[in-house]
Amino acid sequence: MKRWLPVLVLFAGLGSSIFTAQQKRVHKFSDPFDRYLNGVKSNLPEASLQKFSTECGIGLAKSQPRFAVNPGSKWMPIKSLLNGLRNLDSDFYSSAEVWSEGNQVLVEIWAISADVGSEVRVYRCFANDNLSQAEAVDWNIPVDKADTPAWGYSRRWERDSNGHTRRTKAEFVDEMERPISKPRLDADGERSLIWEPSLGSLDELQLPPELSR
Repeated sequence: MKRWLPVLVLFAGLGSSIFTAQQKRVHKFSDPFDRYLNGVKSNLPEASLQKFSTECGIGLAKSQPRFAVNPGSKWMPIKSLLNGLRNLDSDFYSSAEVWSEGNQVLVEIWAISADVGSEVRVYRCFANDNLSQAEAVDWNIPVDKADTPAWGYSRRWERDSNGHTRRTKAEFVDEMERPISKPRLDADGERSLIWEPSLGSLDELQLPPELSR
């Protein structure tokens, strides 16, 4: 029996390695922007949007969203986001979805650079056209390395009692917005962490006026 013990241990270790490899293969990547589009199509907002809208004082079920796309220079209002995106012939574009209720306006903007795997989502909440809070996730989606995990940098800003907008949260997340440890970044990756979205008034976004009426 002692003679077989090393063999059994070897097979046990091999079985563990195979199981781990199978686990990695089973993991199915969930692209953040594709997930968002599926939510728009099925009218099932993501949990992060539902949470932000509650804080913003917007009832998603009661407010009819309006859409716009920007192929690079100017926002264009559209009735259907999915149809509007199909008509864009570019790897660089942005989409906007806007809800309004009373003096509250919620804006969700995605900026996509498909050729480099960059997907940026920004939530903004406005009260009387002034920003009250914002959240942004800048995702880095590997385009040519299947074994390289995606990562995002998530941040939150809030307007304090003195009218100043300050950052209240910063963390790294995976493609499902689950917190992760800081990934190993090259110089470009480190520089990308400095970027911040516009934190000004609603007018500064230069969206079509009919989106927030």
